[in-house]
Amino acid sequence: MRLINWNIERRGPHTWQAASLVSEIGSLVPDLVVLTEAHTTSLDTLGGHILSHRGYNRGPKADSEQLVVIWSRTPWTYIPLPESLADLGGAVLGRTRVEGRDVHCLGLCIPWHMAPDSPPRDKVRPWRRHEMFLEQLGPALQALDGLRPLIVAGDFNRRMPRSWGPHSSYEKLEAAMTGFDIVTRGSLPPLDAMTIDHVAISGALSPTDVRALDRRDASGKARSDHFGVLVDFEWHAGPG
Repeated sequence: MRLINWNIERRGPHTWQAASLVSEIGSLVPDLVVLTEAHTTSLDTLGGHILSHRGYNRGPKADSEQLVVIWSRTPWTYIPLPESLADLGGAVLGRTRVEGRDVHCLGLCIPWHMAPDSPPRDKVRPWRRHEMFLEQLGPALQALDGLRPLIVAGDFNRRMPRSWGPHSSYEKLEAAMTGFDIVTRGSLPPLDAMTIDHVAISGALSPTDVRALDRRDASGKARSDHFGVLVDFEWHAGPG
């Protein structure tokens, strides 16, 4: 089973950047895709099925723009999340089938450290909205413990292990993800770079390949300010 996770920097489907990114994603034949800062129509050329969440208010957006989009070749069953969690950042959860087995996928975008924490006044207290999301994420994931296997993927807005930013907010991230194997920790080949776009798993899945996908095209032009992440999984015996 193959998953691709990419923040495509709000690039509309009509742009060359999005067209190039989606062409590469399609060529890699994923079973699941998680996009952040995307559009509902971003993956139309792949066919398949999507769920999405518009995300918190972060300024003007096109009608089709979503903070989180999750894609599967087979239909999704939508699973509600607490509104207090989803609306603090962006989050959407669904169940689909891959290789004849049920898989649950939670796509999310944890707010960046300068996100406003008190709309509509848009007061910015660095890291506050980020931390508020994490304080809700931990209990939400605990409540989903029976959904296995569960993949959590998206833009975490933190490198893991911590490379900058306050220890206190990083500790909240680690606490929220208790019980999950974050398979994108550390530097990822072949770029030898650390990502802020992560993939975490619980249940009967093990990673067999984890690698970075270049944010630049073959000519060297930047398609996004994030590089992508590809993870291949194998099923194993055990709960979930």
